[in-house]
Amino acid sequence: MASSGTVMERGRTVGGRGRGALPPTSPRRAASRALRRSARWSVRILGLLIALLLVIGVGLGIRTPDAGTPVYTNSQQTQLDAEDRYRSLADAARSAATADAGLAAALTGIATDLEAQADAVALPGRSATTTEPGDASGPARTGDGRSGTGPVTSGAPPGPSAAADPAAPAVPTQVLADLRTSALGSLRAALAADPGPARVLAAAGANQWRHALVLAAALGTDPGLPPADAVPVADLRDGRGIFAGIPLTSDQPGAAPPAPAGRPTAPSGRGQTLGTGDPTPQECEGVPIGPAADRQALLDAKGAEDGARYGYEVAAALLPDRTGVLARAAAHEAAAEAAAEQLDDLCAPAPPARPGFALDPGFRADPGAALRDLEEAHAGLYGGLVPMISPDLRAWAVAAYNAAVQRSVDAGTPLSAFPALPDVPVHDPAPASSGNTSDASEIAPTDGPDD
Repeated sequence: MASSGTVMERGRTVGGRGRGALPPTSPRRAASRALRRSARWSVRILGLLIALLLVIGVGLGIRTPDAGTPVYTNSQQTQLDAEDRYRSLADAARSAATADAGLAAALTGIATDLEAQADAVALPGRSATTTEPGDASGPARTGDGRSGTGPVTSGAPPGPSAAADPAAPAVPTQVLADLRTSALGSLRAALAADPGPARVLAAAGANQWRHALVLAAALGTDPGLPPADAVPVADLRDGRGIFAGIPLTSDQPGAAPPAPAGRPTAPSGRGQTLGTGDPTPQECEGVPIGPAADRQALLDAKGAEDGARYGYEVAAALLPDRTGVLARAAAHEAAAEAAAEQLDDLCAPAPPARPGFALDPGFRADPGAALRDLEEAHAGLYGGLVPMISPDLRAWAVAAYNAAVQRSVDAGTPLSAFPALPDVPVHDPAPASSGNTSDASEIAPTDGPDD
């Protein structure tokens, strides 16, 4: 019996170990478990290190601007680019003047106007003096006179500098090429700049346009500029023709600046000269579109152009150059039609021209002087419209202003740095200007002719 009990007790012990007791752990199995646990922690630590390295790498790749580095808007960058371009070109013109006595007066006049324009577009608080090479206190300039403070986004496209070799005098022909490019770039930049700078840029472009014509005539070469009256607004607006390759300052280079939010976008005009070139008329439903100020500006411009046409037609019977005077009358008639087409596109048809206009009492005594005053007043009219009109019509206003300035100078008005804009503020004393912006025209509309 004792033997049998012993066997049964041993059986329970063996059975119990098989069913309820944990088997003993071998040294090999314990080592394997420790190794796996260590491997899992190693993978976790490695993953954390990789994530940390990625975060550090991204942080190094995205650097925030230094606290002292200014950030400019597109319009401010346009001003910076224009200022540096004008100063570089002024230096080149003065350099060329020292090497060519025959052109010294013309080149010096160009430089003086460019310096005044550079002062006018300079940002407040920025030095109006040109930074010399090697001077680290101011922004670096590229070869074509642009500022190195930010991306080049406006004005003329990069090209050879008129003063690429500082040891040699500039060449007048290169000054002419850069002056022409700067004129076109200034007019185009005026489309995307803020209203105040746009007015100054348009004036600088018109002034440089005229200087290019005069310098080209002195050099006996083609300026590469058509008559200002014949420049299609679409070319200026879209960067075509003589404006090809000259971008606007905007998020989309070469694209027109967007209209402010909530403002109806006016469709394109239809005129080929001082018009936009779209042959498709706007379908209207009897409700004008666009800002009322735009429609009033166009009505004022059309009335002034109709009055100027009438004045030139009367002057044709009083002046010896009948053919030339009638050609000017035709130019004003085309400008009136362009304004009427813009009104049609705003679904606001223009009234027909009056049959006659009252002339200033001194018109018959000195028709030449009266026409000169008329053209100067027209330049002032369009110069005032450039900052006031909506972005949709800015190209029309800039093109009309440039054409009016060229007609005004042709009529005998002295060329100033800011044609017909006598109140442009500059850092240095303002240059002399003979503009008159008080009246749109010295010819007032009446119900019938008074000649």
